[in-house]
Amino acid sequence: MKLASLVMLLAIGGTAAAGPKVTVAPKVASPGDAVLVTVSGAKDMPKGTANGTALEFFPTKAGFQALIAIPLDAKPEPISIEIQSAKLPVAVKVKEKKFAETDVIVEDEMANPPKADRDRIDADNGAIIGAVGKGKGTPQFTRAFKRPPGTVTSPFGEWRTFNDGHRSQHLGTDLFATEASSVKAVNAGTVTLVRDTFLAGNVVVVAHGGGMATAYYHLSKATVAEGDVITQGAEIGLAGHTGRATGPHLHISVRVPGGWVDPATFFKLAISPPRAAVTATR
Repeated sequence: MKLASLVMLLAIGGTAAAGPKVTVAPKVASPGDAVLVTVSGAKDMPKGTANGTALEFFPTKAGFQALIAIPLDAKPEPISIEIQSAKLPVAVKVKEKKFAETDVIVEDEMANPPKADRDRIDADNGAIIGAVGKGKGTPQFTRAFKRPPGTVTSPFGEWRTFNDGHRSQHLGTDLFATEASSVKAVNAGTVTLVRDTFLAGNVVVVAHGGGMATAYYHLSKATVAEGDVITQGAEIGLAGHTGRATGPHLHISVRVPGGWVDPATFFKLAISPPRAAVTATR
């Protein structure tokens, strides 16, 4: 009996000393991918870094989670995830990726805009970056993120060469949508931008908290206003082809800490609802 009790105490002590468990998904990623870091078994909000950059954790039913973006120019070298309360770091392997390339023909003023329009483009880009930056803080969602419907017509990261030879990288995913069809929010959040832009047309940005935000481009019309607090599935606008677009579709961009990420990888992640939201639904 004494021997059994000693073995049990050692087992309990070993479990307590093991510390929090750190997992990453996916374990192998490409430039532009979103990666989810989950810390389970921790009592307090963990602190940690990804290659030296602080992680933005939020409490969930799975423990604590944080997201990072694999930089578009990332080299095929591991990214080290270090959590202060965990004994050993966890690595995300990064593999090379060659993005697709395509030629796009648009109106000349869209391919080579005059200075006044270039200034407007700079202001538009600044407004969009400012709006997605408001995705920090407590998560506002209570459900998993849901991908919008529609077949992919242009993938994330695609390099586009326009009429005059100018190249730009596509930082979102284009989905087939008919003109004026309803566009719905992929999750709950706050509308942080409604703007008529030169290149992206009518834009709506929704900040979801936890460092996450989504942006919807080329809308024929926005049906929300800045400051609106919306639920998952709420209509935020109607699909269209405003701005630099060759036809009606929905462009969706996803921003997480570190940059824009491929929506296809983001929507596959098991992002849990906040812990408070889970408790409230019991």
